[in-house]
Amino acid sequence: MVSVAALPEEEGTMNSAQTCSFDPIGPDELAMIGKAFQDELQMRALSRQSEEAEALAAKLINAYQVGVRDDLGLRIVAGLS
Repeated sequence: MVSVAALPEEEGTMNSAQTCSFDPIGPDELAMIGKAFQDELQMRALSRQSEEAEALAAKLINAYQVGVRDDLGLRIVAGLS
């Protein structure tokens, strides 16, 4: 696990990454993220090559990294983006 809590921050600003840790995403977790991504693309009729799809993928990965580790939570995040 790599913690980003040691990253420097500018005086007077809060580093939101301080509460994050970046564990490797394993095959099962990647499949879960991918399923939430694919389901949301299909629901929205989006192309995988669209900017919206890229933003959705980034949001899902970020959600996983900050602690959303279940299907339902990822689907909720996907639906809110």
